[in-house]
Amino acid sequence: MSPNNHPNDKQQQNEIMMNFMHPSSSSSSLSSSSSSSSSDPSASIMSKPGLIKLKNNNHQNDYGDDDYKEHTATITSESGIDDDYESSSSEQCPTLVPTLEEFYDGQSVFITGGTGFVGKVLIEKLLYEFPTMGNIYVMLRPKSGQLIRRRLEKLTECQVFDRIRQQYPERLQKLKAISGDIRYPGLGINPIDLQTIRDNVSIIFHSAATIRFDEPLKYALLINTLGTKRVVQLAKKLTNLRSFVHVSTAYCTVDKRKIDECVYFEPISPDKILEMADWMNDDTMNRLTKTLYRGRPCSYHYTKSLAEHLLAEEVANGCFYQSKTKNTTTTTIMDDDNIESNDTKWRPFPAAIVRPSIITPSWNEPFPGWVDNYNGFTGFLVVSGKGILRSMNVQKDYLCDLIPVDVVINTCILSAWYIAVHHYKHSKFPRTLTTSATTMSDNRQCSDNNEIFVVNCVTGAHNPITWNQLRNISMPLMCRYPSMEMFRVPNVRFHRSKMINQINVYLEHTIPAFVVDFLFKFMGFSPILNQVYQKVHRVTDALEFFTTNEWTYTGMNMLRLIEAADYAYRNNQRKELINKTLYVDGEKHLQKLHEHQQQQQSIMDVSERFPIDIRKLNWPDYFRDYVLGVRRFLLKEDPATIPRAQNQLFLIYIGTMMTKILITGTICYQLVYPRSIARQSFKMLNTTTTMTMTNNRKRLPFTYNILSSIQSLFSSK
Repeated sequence: MSPNNHPNDKQQQNEIMMNFMHPSSSSSSLSSSSSSSSSDPSASIMSKPGLIKLKNNNHQNDYGDDDYKEHTATITSESGIDDDYESSSSEQCPTLVPTLEEFYDGQSVFITGGTGFVGKVLIEKLLYEFPTMGNIYVMLRPKSGQLIRRRLEKLTECQVFDRIRQQYPERLQKLKAISGDIRYPGLGINPIDLQTIRDNVSIIFHSAATIRFDEPLKYALLINTLGTKRVVQLAKKLTNLRSFVHVSTAYCTVDKRKIDECVYFEPISPDKILEMADWMNDDTMNRLTKTLYRGRPCSYHYTKSLAEHLLAEEVANGCFYQSKTKNTTTTTIMDDDNIESNDTKWRPFPAAIVRPSIITPSWNEPFPGWVDNYNGFTGFLVVSGKGILRSMNVQKDYLCDLIPVDVVINTCILSAWYIAVHHYKHSKFPRTLTTSATTMSDNRQCSDNNEIFVVNCVTGAHNPITWNQLRNISMPLMCRYPSMEMFRVPNVRFHRSKMINQINVYLEHTIPAFVVDFLFKFMGFSPILNQVYQKVHRVTDALEFFTTNEWTYTGMNMLRLIEAADYAYRNNQRKELINKTLYVDGEKHLQKLHEHQQQQQSIMDVSERFPIDIRKLNWPDYFRDYVLGVRRFLLKEDPATIPRAQNQLFLIYIGTMMTKILITGTICYQLVYPRSIARQSFKMLNTTTTMTMTNNRKRLPFTYNILSSIQSLFSSK
């Protein structure tokens, strides 16, 4: 007798289906639910390759599970899936969403900015998580006297690839270097490499940019805006483009207090700005900065906003013609030939924008606290940890939005998957971008269309931390794990008043720098502390705009990404369960069920493999890894030297306290005995200067001149 006709087999099938829909229920509930399910003669299981569907007469629940329907409705409303698609007739078998592994399987990736902080972590994560993916083409800028192959080898020698070299060294062979530069037309890629990219690449991550705050506007436009346009033009030429992910910044629209997950259009279109930059010189462009920036502090944020505007225009205007059209009710998302298209035969440009805030060292991967640059908050942590920075103009109660680099790249990876399997394939993409958005106007417009998927990759929306909380967490950690090169005890102070901050800067920075440099010159060394403080003050002045202002971000798309990925994973796991246990005789299906549940427990969840839920971020633990990571990866100090550094810090503390006591006691004594202390000091200093002049007249002429003037001054007394 066939399985379909045997009544016991049918009862077993219903038992399996109910457990499949309610995996949390026990075996007893499984049996009870099976008896109730078997009483419904209208229920039947339809099995097709890769498609499972439970059909009933009222067509209200395709899968026979109310929870699943509610979850699907949630995903549909939040992810932008077309309502018509989801509300199709129950006679049509539902489309199975591919998992991340299925999506990246065999796909080749093109990455710009691969040698940067974000690019390195992105490459490492792709190699580590997706062993079956295709090649990773990294665009490297050619340098004089250095071959592109050698630059790629130098990239793979970075510490970030340690776990790849130790566990999967063969995967490094997937890295392919492409000689190119976003400053040149066509990205400066030769025709052979260009054809290789067109034929093989299906996913593009664009993270190349200049992040200097003091960059001239004309050069920043060339890199951040025109460079983005050239990468988009390359993407449109690809034979099988699935996703384009652009890494922007959460501060590109800082002229607004509330920033939604949409593209804000500039009053003047990017093309017009690029035309102006083409014939204007640097001085003329710099005169227009105040008008163009509209409240932004520097060229970086303005040019990144122009890049978003440009990308939105390219997405709305760009389309791909399908080679053939099929009208079918059963499709798979991974098959581009099965997409239903209209008469115009076009599909939008599948693009996403990821807007990270201040990028900080890694949270978990590749190692906790990994960092390789002093940009952003890391530079502040280093100079304050060494005791150099002592005062800043900061609004203590304002939010400090920091985002770990691995959260950023996980968001990029999930966004590329999401726009291909959800947003891009199932949305109608209403074309709302018009030319009126590019004309000069007082109010900037926001793109409300669904053509481009924007993710505010921030922590302030779900796990906020203020500047004062950040200081209270980081200062004790920097004293617990001090650097070997300490100037003073770490103790930075935040001041709301700019005037009070200037006074403290003069007392804590300027005067100590002058005294130390004077002693350096006296001993024959080059003075350096004043130069260090000049650089520190330039950085703090540039950051003052961000430490004295606060913005509110909407960050729901980060949560939607991980929810959609988890749902796709669970849905495919349940499908495998049905395929394994659907037509098993006797009690073997229970054994198969038990084995499959054990297998599910052994497989790491998507939210753990690609953690972007910053609500789980514990700030004290993260900053402990942050401080240790800066010490290990950036300052190149071995963790074994921490006890010795603590002893040095204790001696510095004792010396600082003794100096304060000595200065305070001297001032008090002078107030009580002003004349006697003055005479004794002049006599002692006169004797010291005479001896020093005799010994160092030939060796230190600069010091000799200073001491001569001091001696003549004292002699006149």
